[in-house]
Amino acid sequence: MKIVSLILFTISTFTNVCYASFPITDTLQISNDSLQSETIEIYHLRMQKMGFDIENCRCDDCKKFKGINPLKKDDVRQNQKANIWPLLKTFGIWFLAIVVLFAIWLFVGFWNALKGLGDNPVG
Repeated sequence: MKIVSLILFTISTFTNVCYASFPITDTLQISNDSLQSETIEIYHLRMQKMGFDIENCRCDDCKKFKGINPLKKDDVRQNQKANIWPLLKTFGIWFLAIVVLFAIWLFVGFWNALKGLGDNPVG
């Protein structure tokens, strides 16, 4: 039982701690290039030449032209708050595993205690 719990502890520790053994630096530099900007019309023509259906375009200008309201900030926040379920599922699985291991540990201890009572003769 000690070996199983040690292996479980070791695996969970390594998966949470060992990410990278070398320094990672962020060297991404973004430069604004004003020469390569294209208009919406040129973009739509290019997309039509590639074979895309422009009737279902969802760019910001097309949304304004078609009267489609973009998501408000409150809607985005509401969608972000709803993503807590995977975290709760993970904690639930870990809690259930700990409860099962604890129950097995108690059962084995109780069984060994009962076996120990029958082995000692009174005398």
